[in-house]
This record gives sequence, C-alpha cells and structure tokens, in this order.
Amino acid sequence: MSKAYAEDVFPDLGPVETLPDRFGARDYVAGLAYRSVGSGPVLFLIHGGSGSRNHWLRNVEALSRHFLVVTIDLPGFGESGSPPVKIETSEYLDWVADSVGLVLETDSAFHIAGFSFGGAVAAATAAALWRRGYNLQRLTLVSPAGFGRPTGRDIELEKVFKGPDTTQEEVRAATARNLGRWMLNKTPSPDATAVDIHLWNVANARYDSRRISHLDTVIGDIRSVGVPVQVMLGASDPLIFPSFDERRARLSEALPGIHIETVTGAGHWLPYEASDIVNRCLIQFHLKGDDNVF
Repeated sequence: MSKAYAEDVFPDLGPVETLPDRFGARDYVAGLAYRSVGSGPVLFLIHGGSGSRNHWLRNVEALSRHFLVVTIDLPGFGESGSPPVKIETSEYLDWVADSVGLVLETDSAFHIAGFSFGGAVAAATAAALWRRGYNLQRLTLVSPAGFGRPTGRDIELEKVFKGPDTTQEEVRAATARNLGRWMLNKTPSPDATAVDIHLWNVANARYDSRRISHLDTVIGDIRSVGVPVQVMLGASDPLIFPSFDERRARLSEALPGIHIETVTGAGHWLPYEASDIVNRCLIQFHLKGDDNVF
C-alpha cells in the first residue's frame, strides 16, 4: 500500500443530510469516499478544486436513470482522507487511480467525467488505468484544468473576512459575489444553494488543488487513452486562458476527432449552472449508439 494512503484522517463533516439521499450509500476504498446510485454502465464523477461530490448535485438524479453513478471525494476533500502534507503530485494521482482500480474489476467497462481540477485528475486517472489494461470506454472533461500556469489571467476576488463581528449574511453575500466572478456567469443570490455548497466544500478542503490544476498534463493524458474524449467549455468561463478560441484550437489540434461542446451563456461551474445541458451531453456521449437514450 502506497504511503499516500497513510493518513486516513477524516474531517468532522457535521450534518450533510442530502448525501445519502442524493448520492447513495457511502463506502471507503483506500481512504477515499465513494457513493453510488442508479443502475447501468459505471460512470465515475470527479469534482473540482476546493470541492466535493456536491459539485455534481444537479446531475446525479438525471444521470442515475442511465448509469450507475459513482461519485468520489478526492484526497483531502469532502468525506475522504487527508493526504500527507508533503505528498508529491504523482503520488496523489496514483492514489486516485489505485483506488478507482480497486473499485473496478480489470475487465469491467466504465466511464469517467471530471470537472475543473477534477478534469485534470480524471484525465490522469483515465490514462493510468488505460495503461494498466482497464476497460475504459469514454472520457468527458468539463471546464478542465491542467493546461499549465494561468499566465495573464487576472480575476480579482473579494476577501471574505470572518472576524468576530462578521455576520453570516456578510459572508454569504461576499461568497455569492465571488462565485459570480469566477465560477458562474451570473452572481447568485446569497441564499442560493451554490453558496451553501461552496461554503461547505471550502470548510472541508485540505489540499491545494492548484498543485495539479496548474500542471500542463491534460493534453498528454487525453492523447494517451485510446477512447473517445468529450470536452465541455463554458463560453463565458473566466478561468480559460489565454483565450477561449486558443483553448478550443489547442484541444482540436492535439486530438483530432475530439468532441468539443461549447455552452453559451455559462461560466466555469457547468454541472451546476448548465446542468440540463451537461446531463444531456453526458448521456448522449457516453451512451453513444444507444437509440433508446431518451
């Protein structure tokens, strides 16, 4: 067992009533928390940075009508164990691939979709399992990171001070404004579910996802897997650099035949903001050839 599994220190999550109902029963494999719901082909969903499986809150119900949806909390997030402080990025990614591999039988067909930081992790996991002979079918990356350091990107976020005199209303209002600056195309209401999700996720995040998000790995990883790849991009995603057109061009040049879906009027957190479109694209792409999808 890798030393990356050594610290099975789980966070004090508090009440999270929606998890069993929405995402299914929990199981731990190599220190990572999995929840599964639905039936059909296996579809792993991997969340974004400073996040948890809750990033997919608006997707699981629709997808579970077509797939056995397996949501993962990555190391240092949500319900999963904390990685060692000095863990190397290669060890971190091996931990995820090893754990997913233990969930599967080697010959079991499966699909993977990852969002943001989870897109970079999903691509690396897909590449690792493909090399090991696992039966990967298709891969989707939604607003993926993993294209190098974001040189030239400048998003000014509001600092959310949590002093003794700071009210919860002030924290929620500032969080909503920040979500409108970098995650969503429109600023949500301070009482929106997006704010609840983000505050809970940040409170339970114990790993700096930028260590992987800022690596330039996605292109190499998707080139190495011999399966169809779909990428979904929000046309108004402020995290795409240096430009939307350059990102599309780089993906198209790297992998001829790649399926690139542009979501107009949407920002970065597509699984939340454009959930209907994301659900439809995932179902159609991953069940390609099934005439009875809808």
